[in-house]
Amino acid sequence: MAKGDHLYVDRGLGSFTHHGIDCGDGTVIHYKDGDSIIRSTQEFFSGGQPIQVRYYAQSDPPDVVIKRAFSRLGERDYHLIFNNCEHFATWCKTGAHQSSQVNQAVAASVAGGVIGGMAINPLLAAPALAAAGIYGFSQFQQQLLQAERTGDPLQAQAYLQQAFGELEQVKRSLEPQLDRVLREAYKWHCTAQLAIKREQEDLAKAALLKKYPLKQEALKLQAQLDEINALESQLQRLRQQLAVNSGN
Repeated sequence: MAKGDHLYVDRGLGSFTHHGIDCGDGTVIHYKDGDSIIRSTQEFFSGGQPIQVRYYAQSDPPDVVIKRAFSRLGERDYHLIFNNCEHFATWCKTGAHQSSQVNQAVAASVAGGVIGGMAINPLLAAPALAAAGIYGFSQFQQQLLQAERTGDPLQAQAYLQQAFGELEQVKRSLEPQLDRVLREAYKWHCTAQLAIKREQEDLAKAALLKKYPLKQEALKLQAQLDEINALESQLQRLRQQLAVNSGN
């Protein structure tokens, strides 16, 4: 192990591993238990498990890696799906924000994840929500993946209920945003129409330039809400199917 190395340890949870960056002095910078990025001893980082090194065919120099790691000390923005400890360590090494264990988990789920006899891949296929990086949607995905992994039908139902709650929170946050954007877009639309009637071409163009990004934002928000409505319907069917299969 050396300064700038990408370290990882098995967390004893099957395919899940914990990642950090070696400072070269017996300390490691890493996300502490999904809370914040800290600098700790290697012993604390490892939790008693053997420390391994992830090797890269191509990565940035150790000084660059360490500089990146130190730049995010104290960060409290952990997301299991979008910003976990592996995302952090990989970004420090390469500048690329990615996590192989998340990619594998989602790929496995999409390929054949089943809860209570029903495939969960439609519930992970929400490109508009995923692209937006909405925190509540990442929490929804976490609950789905936990429901898939548990062998207890009652626990799976509890996770699905929490997933449903996460979707509702996202929906409640998006609806007023869409309303505000539509009102603003309509205001500029009316301004443009009035300017055209008055043959004020420059004002009409300026108003349309203001309206265009708002229209695009409204389309994105509407796509996200449409996906939430579809996900809620699918999730409800999934919960019903699980209840039937578990005899409840």
